[in-house]
Parts: sequence; C-alpha cells; structure tokens
Amino acid sequence: MRRAILLCTILAVSVGCPSLLATAATTKLPPHPGLIAVEGPMTGSQSATGIDMARGAQLAVDQINSAGGVDGVKLTLLRVDDGATPKGGLRAARKAIAARSFGVVGPFNSSVGIVNLPIYKKAGLPIVRLTSSVKTEGYGVTTQPMDSQVAPVEVQEITQVLGAKRPAILYDTSTYTAGIAAQVKAGLQVAGDPAVGMASVTSTQTNYRAALERLEAKHPDLLYIAAYGAEAGKIALAASTMSLGSCFVDLAAQGSDFVSAATKAVAERCISSGVPSAQQFSGASEYVKDYESMFHAQPGTWGTFTYDSVEILAKAVKQAGWNQRAVATALNHTIDYEGITGPITIDPATGNRTQSTVVILDINSSGAYVIDPTWAAVAKFPLPSGS
Repeated sequence: MRRAILLCTILAVSVGCPSLLATAATTKLPPHPGLIAVEGPMTGSQSATGIDMARGAQLAVDQINSAGGVDGVKLTLLRVDDGATPKGGLRAARKAIAARSFGVVGPFNSSVGIVNLPIYKKAGLPIVRLTSSVKTEGYGVTTQPMDSQVAPVEVQEITQVLGAKRPAILYDTSTYTAGIAAQVKAGLQVAGDPAVGMASVTSTQTNYRAALERLEAKHPDLLYIAAYGAEAGKIALAASTMSLGSCFVDLAAQGSDFVSAATKAVAERCISSGVPSAQQFSGASEYVKDYESMFHAQPGTWGTFTYDSVEILAKAVKQAGWNQRAVATALNHTIDYEGITGPITIDPATGNRTQSTVVILDINSSGAYVIDPTWAAVAKFPLPSGS
C-alpha cells in the first residue's frame, strides 16, 4: 500500500491515481483510548497558568488511574504547549491530533481557541475548552465562566459597590479581553455611568504611558483593566503613578504573574473579578492537599477547572464508551456533576457551564486572592469559614 501510494504520488500527473490518493488523504487512524491532550500556555508570559493547568490535569489522571482507569483503560496525559499564541495553537492541535489523542482539555486563551478549536472539532475529538469568549461557543464544552457571565458582575461592582461615575477602560486587543471590555462598556452605558474613555494596547507592547495619558486626560475616577497576567500587572503599576482613580482588573489577569508584575503594594490596591482560589472552593480541600504533596507548590487559579474538565471527560467516557462522537454528546448533556469547583451543568445549546463561578476579589498583604467581603455582602455570597 505504501509503495503504491508513493508511486501514485510521483506519477499522478502522467498516470493518474485519483481514487488511491483520495483514499490515502481521507484515511484516519483511530484514536488511542486513554490518551488525553491538555493544551495551554506552558511557556511564555502566561506559563504559570499553563503549568497549573497541566498539574491539575495530571492530578485528575493519576487519581482516575489509581481507581482502575476508565472502563479498564488507564489514562495518559499528553501536554501540548501553545505559548498563548494562535500560531502556537495550530502547532499544538496538529501535535495532539498526530498523536491520535482521544480528546482534548484546553486551550485556555480564546484567541488561540478561535483558531484551533475548529480543527479539533473537525478531527472528531471531544473538547473540554477553558476559553471564555462567546466566539468559542459551540466548540465543545467548558467548566469556566464565560465573558457573558463575567461582564454583569463587573458592571455591578463598578457602579453599585465601588460607585464609579467616570470609569475609563484600557484593554488588550486579544479576543477575550477585547470582548469583555466591549461588554463592560455596553453595561456601563445601560447602568447610566458610561465610560469616559477607552484605549487599547497589544500583548507585545511594553510601554503603556501614551494610552494611559489619553485616559488620564478624561479625568476618570476608576480604571478598568482587561489584560492578561503580567501585562495587566505592568499596566496597573504604570497607572499607579498617575491620576486615574481606583484600580479594577478583569479576571483574565488573575494569578501570581499579575501580583509580581504590579508589585504587592500596587496589587493590594486593586479590586479584581475572578474565581475563588482552590483554597476557597469548599469542595477542593483534598485537591489542595494532594496538589501540594505531588508538586511541592501552591495550586494556581485555573488548575481546579482543568481538574474538573478531565473529570467530566472521564465521566462522559464511562457513560458512552471509548467512542468520540458519543462522548462529545455525553459531555454536552452533563447535568449536576459535583466538581471541586462546584456543581457543573452544561447548556447543550452553547457548551457553556450554566452556573457562574465569578466573584469579586481583593489581594491581601501576602499576595493571595481573597473574596471581597463588601461584594459578598451585597451579592449574598457565602464566604468560606475563617474569612
């Protein structure tokens, strides 16, 4: 067969072997049962997120395997790095598919997902994405909050809790951050406290002074920052020396990278939207203990969601068997799965999680994220014991 395909390729024009070439082009090797790809930014400026995702996934895989695997099949994790870039996402998808992965957990960045999620879907892989932009709806399911769930919480905090009357918006032009900034702008308009200015930066930018000065000229009483990790931290640090009002940061920035780049002194003065830390999810106490024991490190922000993503994928396989199409259908009909991040129900029309996990956070003197008690009182959110 290989010799015939090679001969046909060489002589296709002069001899013609269309049927054989078509067969070779469409032949798809079956996936390896048990091989799960986890894709995220394992290197680059967002590597802390990707590494935490991989660790959360590994912990889930190890625990599933220690209980006998799924239908007697042990899981194997394939880490694929996208570097938080669309080009990296294309390479990651090709690697995962070439390895004959059964399913994929990830990517994290929406700008990556809009490029490579269609590739995964076309290849037939069940997808549990960690993207939050509405532009990635319809490509698998997600355990994470979507921008449409985040924006209303942020608008309420800005207008009703913080009482800002002249907010300004600075955002990164990446897919998620640009999308959430647009939704917040629209929400502020409806709330009667429209943004006095809006400026954009790019993820490759290193100097934010000009954009911040344009906003400063509008005399805002609050600066809303929609950017990732270290980039958002650098923006907050630069803004701290200017007259831009109080600091509010979107959940895209949540993590140790933001605190390090902003410095703890500046980070402490910022309010953030986000999700509870692993330590603040009531169902994640064992996860925290096992994570620290295995990796000798504190859990990050998004590993809990990756852990739950692997778990609901395994549950779908238990229901449907090692059949990719049947598993994708089972994932889409997940109902009240009790994850460590809380109950998970998937809306089959969008693949989104119906329960929002969005909270408002402070950063304490240790650089840790904690649920803001003022917001919790307004939202009637139950704080963990000891808070």
